[in-house]
Amino acid sequence: MTRADEGAIAVFRERFAQIMVEYGMPRMASRVYAALLVTDSGKLSAAELAEQLEVGASAISGAVKYLVQVRLVERGREPGTRHDFCRIHEHTWSHFVSQSDPMLARVQVGADEGTALLGLDSPAGRRLDETRRFFAFIREEINRSMAKWRRLQEAEREAGQTASRILPR
Repeated sequence: MTRADEGAIAVFRERFAQIMVEYGMPRMASRVYAALLVTDSGKLSAAELAEQLEVGASAISGAVKYLVQVRLVERGREPGTRHDFCRIHEHTWSHFVSQSDPMLARVQVGADEGTALLGLDSPAGRRLDETRRFFAFIREEINRSMAKWRRLQEAEREAGQTASRILPR
């Protein structure tokens, strides 16, 4: 890889991190996630992340803690070494979305309780009922979409193709 390629990748990494910031992810977590995403192995040590991003170890530690908490990455250790690493989950976004159901279910149940308490004859009760119905709908759509995604992934593996060749952009 040439120096120009490294520079272009760094610019892309920061641009992609900014997209994640706009989505609501903390800035340093976005930068760490983007660095892992553009690394072929999907795995970097804290020292490598700090060097690439030109930040201190504490910034990396906090970002990795957040990313582990939201299940986008995992920490690990190479057998026989004392070097920890951070690795992006394989199929990171489908993993992330499929893990969201418990939170969505809690919102749905909470809105259902509020609807029962306030009643459909009040504006607040109707808003909560719409919230309940929306989250029930979203949960079902996510389940359907994830099943469809798994079928697509399996078909691609069998055909030896990638999603970019099958799915429109």
